[in-house]
Amino acid sequence: MLWLIAALFILLLLLGVPVGLILLSLCVTYVVFEPALMDVVLAQRVVQGTQSFPLLAVPLFILVGELMNVSGISRRVLNFASALTRGIWGGMAQTNVLLSTLLAGMSGSANGDAAMQAKILVPEMTKRGYPLGYSSALTAMSSLIAPMIPPGIGLILFGFVTNTSIGALFAGAIVPGLLLAGTMLLQTYFTTRRNRWDPPRAATQEDPPLWRSFVGALPAILLPILIIVGIRGGVFTPAEAAGVAVVYTVICVILYREASWMQVWQALRSTVSVTAAIMLVLAASSAFSWVLTFERVPQGIAEAMLTITDHPILLLCIISIIVLIAGAFIEGTALILILGPIFLPVTNALGIDPVQYGVVLVLMGHLGGVTPPVGTIMFTTCTITKTPLTAFMRAVWPMIISYLAFALLLICVPVFSTGLANF
Repeated sequence: MLWLIAALFILLLLLGVPVGLILLSLCVTYVVFEPALMDVVLAQRVVQGTQSFPLLAVPLFILVGELMNVSGISRRVLNFASALTRGIWGGMAQTNVLLSTLLAGMSGSANGDAAMQAKILVPEMTKRGYPLGYSSALTAMSSLIAPMIPPGIGLILFGFVTNTSIGALFAGAIVPGLLLAGTMLLQTYFTTRRNRWDPPRAATQEDPPLWRSFVGALPAILLPILIIVGIRGGVFTPAEAAGVAVVYTVICVILYREASWMQVWQALRSTVSVTAAIMLVLAASSAFSWVLTFERVPQGIAEAMLTITDHPILLLCIISIIVLIAGAFIEGTALILILGPIFLPVTNALGIDPVQYGVVLVLMGHLGGVTPPVGTIMFTTCTITKTPLTAFMRAVWPMIISYLAFALLLICVPVFSTGLANF
């Protein structure tokens, strides 16, 4: 029976069927051919997969990102990032990475971050002499910082499907997110200096003072701090933190008065659309996990992997390789929901901290967004910037290698992801 399910999965994936519909189709097929299961149980599992109070954080944090983008805060953060980087090599490229880091607390979504920066920064980078392929590749790669800094949607979903503390995941991802940003900034500096792109420049009278730019960006900088301190301090739950963040953002929108009613309406529509897509995958993955559990697939995988190695570092490396390969065909959010519970028994058996496992899984799960053949972030960026895929791939490979080296560092040094979580 499992061979039929696997064959059907590959066939539907090659046909380009959305992952949520693929998982639902596999579940229905399994129930039809398995007389021991009742179809009503499948329906219950689909509904049960979305019935959780912490999941309210998902649409609310998505709404926060959408409203922040129309409030004018994104422009203020861009000004602050530009003021910080104008005196070093590759100032605009450094701004690209820094902007993703500062706005990560607003969006939590790699696709949203890439789409916004592709529209704003790539044209400016090409004006300053950067190749189009490099500009688009850096925009796509820097967007991967967003899921790693609270409130990353991937962290929330991983915590839900594996019953791991979302607050601990948020705390555990802060240092890795900042280290990832630092790695990209360092690589960008050496790349731009070697190619003589965008040399340092002194501040002019037209440039706003650094302190004024900082004050303008302060609301975006304070938001993730507010979320982490509130959750870890026991003031509110992740879902309540999302509600507080929405109120905080609405106040910013009102005070700045830069968003029109049409922009607010578009933000609400986009929130509903993105949330619906995530919830479809979540409901389908819940039912699919039930099918896999009935077939004892997680237990079988755990037993098989433990026969290969019982070393935590080697095991996490193997899981990362599997996720990297699977990520080339499955979108990051769906990958986290499917593989997160499957590998959990084996990581628990070897005493791997669930927070470290979650941070590594989220980190590797989103890398597939910049690689063929699925590469949703890659296609989003290239479509907006009109970049040929060949030019994008030539520029992105060195960045991917650095990203993988950073992932290996997180695997070998658990304290980077568990230090704040266990504080």
